[in-house]
Amino acid sequence: MRWNHYIDLRVAVSNAVRASCKQCGAPIDRGTYRAEAIPVIGKPELLHLDCAAKRAPDHARRKLKDKDPDWPADALEQIARFLPEDATPAPRSYLRTPILDLSYDRSGVAKPCLFCGVDAPGDPGPGFGHAIRAFSADGERRFHPACVIQLAPGIARRVALEDSERWPADVKAFFSAALKEIPPTPRSPWRNTAGIPRMEPSPSARAACRFCQGKIAKGELRLAREQLYGMRRSPAYFHVNCFCKSDDYHSKVIELVVLRLPPEVTREEVAALSRFLPPEPEEDDDVPPLMERLLTLFDAVDRTRKAAEAETPESKLTENVVEIPEGFFQS
Repeated sequence: MRWNHYIDLRVAVSNAVRASCKQCGAPIDRGTYRAEAIPVIGKPELLHLDCAAKRAPDHARRKLKDKDPDWPADALEQIARFLPEDATPAPRSYLRTPILDLSYDRSGVAKPCLFCGVDAPGDPGPGFGHAIRAFSADGERRFHPACVIQLAPGIARRVALEDSERWPADVKAFFSAALKEIPPTPRSPWRNTAGIPRMEPSPSARAACRFCQGKIAKGELRLAREQLYGMRRSPAYFHVNCFCKSDDYHSKVIELVVLRLPPEVTREEVAALSRFLPPEPEEDDDVPPLMERLLTLFDAVDRTRKAAEAETPESKLTENVVEIPEGFFQS
């Protein structure tokens, strides 16, 4: 199983020669196709198409299998020439990233809404007279207020209840009237945290979960991530269950933390995570289930760790004897 940290591959024609390929370091020529690899954590990376096929073969295979309409036919033909024969397609669910927060777009420049394709802002009215910025793991998107409530109703309801002055009154009133029965989504528990999360057994029962505020039992697997504020970088902790039901959940993050598990975590503990994972999307019927992929990753890491331990020669300590001349310490 070839694992990478990307959730999508996009393609565009390079408009300049300023960018360099993240894989080989060579410049990407103007007028040629370049791939933009979107990682689950971190900034997008630009790649030559042949380098993208080597770096993210599963996403390239998915584009070819689905004949992605966002990819020109000649770009698909180019990347197919460099794709390894054993590459398996990535899950389609990788291409869907959760909306983590909303903000009002004050630019006033009309751009297409990602949901309906009509320019936003467009016609007057609460549905089309404004544009909303939606933030997700793979960047920022623009929507009409009427469109974004279909994609993130809980966050839109939260905007109405918080009644911030940064939002226009008619947009807040529109959200409030359209979403009376929708409970607000809590603010992201990962706010003000950064870096790659890690999964570890809790050494005590003192830490509280940032999401539910409940204590994390001793020995229970928890997620930890560094906080951004304060003079001392202390981590924030989460129940695995709380992370899986939050808007921050992404299956790629779970795969990432399994790859970085400490040696004391067992295969049985990884298998027990199945009770927390959301249902698998029906559209991913051509790839192994998430739990199967997690156990495959765990086994690969475990084999590598055991092989490294077997190759490490045992240290042979020798007695260090120092002969001190007679009378050396006498004055």
